[in-house]
Amino acid sequence: MKGLAVGVWTFGMGSERYVSDGYKPYLTLEERVAKIATLQGINAIEVTFPNDVFPQNPGKFKSLLENYQLSVCGMGVELVCDKEWQNGSFSSADPKRREKAISLTKSAMDMAAELGVSTVSLWLGQDGFDYTFQEDYAQAWQSLVEGVREAANYRSDVNLGLEYKTSEPKMACYINSGGKALALAQATGKANVGITLDVGHALNARENPAEVAAMLMAENRLFHIHLNDNYSWADDDMPVGTVHFLQYLELFHWLKKMNYPGWMSLDLYPYRDDPIEACRTSIHFVSKMQNLVNSPKFAQMIEENRNSGSRSVRAVYEMLFGE
Repeated sequence: MKGLAVGVWTFGMGSERYVSDGYKPYLTLEERVAKIATLQGINAIEVTFPNDVFPQNPGKFKSLLENYQLSVCGMGVELVCDKEWQNGSFSSADPKRREKAISLTKSAMDMAAELGVSTVSLWLGQDGFDYTFQEDYAQAWQSLVEGVREAANYRSDVNLGLEYKTSEPKMACYINSGGKALALAQATGKANVGITLDVGHALNARENPAEVAAMLMAENRLFHIHLNDNYSWADDDMPVGTVHFLQYLELFHWLKKMNYPGWMSLDLYPYRDDPIEACRTSIHFVSKMQNLVNSPKFAQMIEENRNSGSRSVRAVYEMLFGE
């Protein structure tokens, strides 16, 4: 693994449907970066294009990073949080809207290359449907495949990571599972199209994150990981490990076992929590889990108890808490 990063949105205002003005004051990008720089164990940030990277003045953004001795581990493309995308981006029935989505992605890839970022993530949360009989599913799929393929063809030196999610903002997103994201990546025929695995989204899809990660790594399609937690019925973006302890432990085991080569970002949205403390809780958990799975004793214990039913879980408990 390359390292652990923090998404700058973690230090946003915490807006929600009930408190639209948020629970926290607005912070500029530099104020957010300054706070992230105080976190031990963090050496990079993740940003969104074009909002966070000053595309008209990239030198200013680079200077900001240098001042706080941080790098950029990944970049998302803003194709969701604006009403212009309400009828879709890559799958829109409007060819001009599709063209704009592809063009924006290409620009993000250029910026990523300039910053030394290997993966640009595509969360297509407005590409989907709200009602039955609303969309032409076959045409939408074709548009997704062709559009992502065109973007991938633009630069082979930058990866595109498809970040799937079951729903939100659309009631039903087209790219709503690890399997469907993998199918789209493979349908493009491009090796630089893969998946950004958001663990919270996998939990919302009733998936086992470790299984999905292993499948994607087996196909060389796992490009980036977002770490957060939730109660499975909503995308809460809680601190890592606060709900799904065992699932996270198994995920880190498989990332270690299959030598995951990419970055992991804290993708948190602490509405009422202190963002610094939410990050510290996550960093502490990740560190402890990595130390555990790096132990030869842990790997041996897992192999000895594989295919033994509930005994495999009990063996983990015994190692953690004693017999």
